[in-house]
Amino acid sequence: MVISDCMLDVNKVKGFLMAPTATFRASKGDSLGNAFRYYTILLVIWAILAAIVWLVMGYLAFQDAIIRIGNMGIFGSQIAEALSNFGAFVSTFQLFTIYAFFLLSLVGIFFSAFIWHVFALLFGAKKEFKQTIKTTMYAATPFFLLGWIPYIAVIGIIWYLVLLIIGLSEMQEMTMSEAAMAIVVPILLVLIGAIIWGGVIYTLTTGILGVFT
Repeated sequence: MVISDCMLDVNKVKGFLMAPTATFRASKGDSLGNAFRYYTILLVIWAILAAIVWLVMGYLAFQDAIIRIGNMGIFGSQIAEALSNFGAFVSTFQLFTIYAFFLLSLVGIFFSAFIWHVFALLFGAKKEFKQTIKTTMYAATPFFLLGWIPYIAVIGIIWYLVLLIIGLSEMQEMTMSEAAMAIVVPILLVLIGAIIWGGVIYTLTTGILGVFT
């Protein structure tokens, strides 16, 4: 029983990728525990693959940077020699970053689901919070399958948002347009906030420079 609980439901993975509407509909009765186990297994797979890829690419990029700096004359060679001592630091920092993302994703999934649920309620959600949590966990499927691949990860993020819309529509008995608004509006609010914050930083910097010029 324990072993089966720790195994990934491949059919469910295929379902969310190939037939998400029907799969979400069939998952309405899933327990929150089963959804969380499914999500955690995918998260662990992502973390392992991301660690391998990031370590290899990070090592190659670091070595390439050292070579380029070393070719910048005597001063450059001295800097390159000094930087070569930080190879282990770069690798361990990458591992720490992945581990931190793993922990944040493990716990943060409930917070992100709460945000989606607040806006889902605003636009007509009819079911309890549990359904939104399950939707958020299941919708992460394409991101965890593609998110460890450089550049391709963007597709996983977009796919995740699309599955969120489909999932909310099914699990919360919303229209597709209502579900889309529940996802798009908070994203727009975050973007607007980022733009305003950028304006704050810009005007503050301009003011400080104006004092000293």
